[in-house]
Amino acid sequence: MLTGLDHIIIGVNDLEQATTIFSQKLGLVASGGGIHPSGGTANRIIVIGDTYLELITVRTPGEAQQSMLDRLAKGDGYLNFVLSSNDIEADSKAMLRRGVSIIGPAHGQLRSADGRTRGWSRTDVERPDLTQHYPFLIQHDSTGEERRFRLAGGAQPPAHPLGAIKVLSTTIAVANLAEAAPRFQHIYGLQPSATFTGESDGWEAMLVAFPLGDSGQSFELAEPLPLSTETVPDTELLTEPDALASYLQAFGESLCRMTLAVENLAAARRYLDEREVTYVYQENLHPVLWISPDQACGATIVLHDYIG
Repeated sequence: MLTGLDHIIIGVNDLEQATTIFSQKLGLVASGGGIHPSGGTANRIIVIGDTYLELITVRTPGEAQQSMLDRLAKGDGYLNFVLSSNDIEADSKAMLRRGVSIIGPAHGQLRSADGRTRGWSRTDVERPDLTQHYPFLIQHDSTGEERRFRLAGGAQPPAHPLGAIKVLSTTIAVANLAEAAPRFQHIYGLQPSATFTGESDGWEAMLVAFPLGDSGQSFELAEPLPLSTETVPDTELLTEPDALASYLQAFGESLCRMTLAVENLAAARRYLDEREVTYVYQENLHPVLWISPDQACGATIVLHDYIG
């Protein structure tokens, strides 16, 4: 079954610079990574709870996917996210029975600078492409603390100065929620929530969520509310009027934000203030902080207080 959010992929043009931004400015410390033997890419890993962020760049353009080159030509930003499976063979067969076009499971591997390797099995929806609106499925060759240890480069994953302890959700921007929700339900065999508004996050959007097992995580679909079609957002912040519609126009149906739980949101604010990071803080139904994508390699990051 699909058990949680395995990882979130952020494409960057300069891997070292992006690693410095996340580690030193945002307080999300990278601790692993390496090169992919195929695909012409290299990465750095940021482990947050049982999920990780993958900063990925093109190492050899001639070997890289054209869609990734095209996306990075528009600037850094989200490529996709990945769903954990505890039985990828069974989940893949279930997708085939539902009439979903898949590729896999196929084996993958990464080699770190010190020669360590880790592997996984991966199943893609429709095409084996990092830059698309359908998350793929993955099952690693290790689980639990061993998996976290190997992801972090053979060490205990470090604590994050920002206080991030869990990835709560990811959000895909869609043009039509009524059409997209049953489509994703059919593909992944997951039950969507009732439709809800983005009011609690101060967001002009309508959403549905797909809970993932007992992880306390979900992925969401978000449709922009109809506002002025002539409004041009002043910033890239998705809280701006018509910003989500503009994001859809620029990148199509794709990942547009992730939401992290932090130990103490007030402490996270102080950390970001000390580093002059631009964000929007709102006290609606609950406190929420939106980090501007131009501060995070094109990736909108939302922070909530952790509720155990």
